[in-house]
Amino acid sequence: VVDLIRRAVPLALTPEDDPIRDELKRLQEKKEEIDVLAHKQVRRILWSGLGLAMVQVGLFFRLTFWEFSWDVMEPIAFFTTATGIVMGYAYFLFTSRDPTYQDLMKRLFLSRQRKLFKKNKFDVDRLKELQNKCKTSLDASASIRNRVGLEVELDDALHKE
Repeated sequence: VVDLIRRAVPLALTPEDDPIRDELKRLQEKKEEIDVLAHKQVRRILWSGLGLAMVQVGLFFRLTFWEFSWDVMEPIAFFTTATGIVMGYAYFLFTSRDPTYQDLMKRLFLSRQRKLFKKNKFDVDRLKELQNKCKTSLDASASIRNRVGLEVELDDALHKE
């Protein structure tokens, strides 16, 4: 009877020395570390993209006003812009999602998170099982949502797109 009551009672009412609670806490802490590392990697990728875009603008500026003229650079600028639009459309076709920066950031984050889970041999299924078993009200994704602003669920980490 006591075991049945413990299973029905939320985690907050279970004893402090419960091994399941300790394991859940360890897994949540490790997941938070992985999330922070994945976010750092995504930010590095995004800053690199900004750097490349700035180099492109600087290069086009230099070529337009010093090396060549606008008559030469106009078709190059046009086709570069058209290539960006085609890449956005291709992203939409492959992913069935809007090519927004927020969506790209979320997809990059989930990709990095999955790779780090695999690299660190993190058991996502076990974390989800413990959360369900303990009926915890603690949201595992609350930390990353507060730090990053991404709405990422634990189920997203389990599914590859």
